[in-house]
Amino acid sequence: MDKHLLETSLTLVDGADASLTPRFYAILFERYPQVRPMFGADTGPQAAMLRSAIVAVLEHLEDADWLSDTLGRLGAKHAAYGVTAPMYDAVAECMLAAMAELGGDAWTPQMSMAWAEALGAVAGLMLAGYPAEAAAG
Repeated sequence: MDKHLLETSLTLVDGADASLTPRFYAILFERYPQVRPMFGADTGPQAAMLRSAIVAVLEHLEDADWLSDTLGRLGAKHAAYGVTAPMYDAVAECMLAAMAELGGDAWTPQMSMAWAEALGAVAGLMLAGYPAEAAAG
């Protein structure tokens, strides 16, 4: 993965206003209204946690043990919340849409490809943390 491209493109779409994750949730709920009940009325705290998680993953991108352990535990939590494997595709789709929208003309196909790869890897590591019965369903 191209860490530099991921970092610079994140800076492009998520500046000091931290607008990426709130926009992501707006798009997610527009496209997939059936997931809205999984969240509280105020998604601000969730958006802040997601933003922190994205930054942490980028900071540890070269630490396979940290990524596997941390994302596996996060995946187990998401399994308990009822998050299913297909929902990870929806999340990636909506995150990429938010990034492209916020990046505007400066957003490139290479950025989309890098983030699609990164989000796919994150999803795989999170799903690896699912209990066997949750992973099968």
